[in-house]
Amino acid sequence: MAALQPHAEHRQRRAAPRAAGRPGQMSLGLAAEKKLREDEQLSKQYRAWKRGKLQALLDGPHGAQVRELDRFMKAMGLADGPVLVARVAAAEWIQGMDRNARHDLLSLIGRRIALMRERNGLPPFNDGVVGDPPRAFEQIKGILGCR
Repeated sequence: MAALQPHAEHRQRRAAPRAAGRPGQMSLGLAAEKKLREDEQLSKQYRAWKRGKLQALLDGPHGAQVRELDRFMKAMGLADGPVLVARVAAAEWIQGMDRNARHDLLSLIGRRIALMRERNGLPPFNDGVVGDPPRAFEQIKGILGCR
């Protein structure tokens, strides 16, 4: 005969969360939490990797020119797209960069354009429609040879 359990023990045992499915299998809530933690960790690693790439660009042979261009981009307004395109087109030092560095520079330019648009109450991206003239970012992408 089984021993009688005190009422409080019985309630605690019944209230304990049970794993869904087979024994040892994680419940959906725990699996979702684990996935969220993994995603957060990956995002943190990605941001650190991007910061490292930007720092390498700033510490590279064209760091002073990149900083000067970045200062301009931080201060530019909505009407400064043609000026930005002209500055990039006139920068001979950009053509001396390797393909990866030009891609990193394009990433920086895209980020600065998106931040400037948001500062002015616009959505960060404004991809053109077929038939529209190319936007500043698209023109710069062509100049940098990043297809």
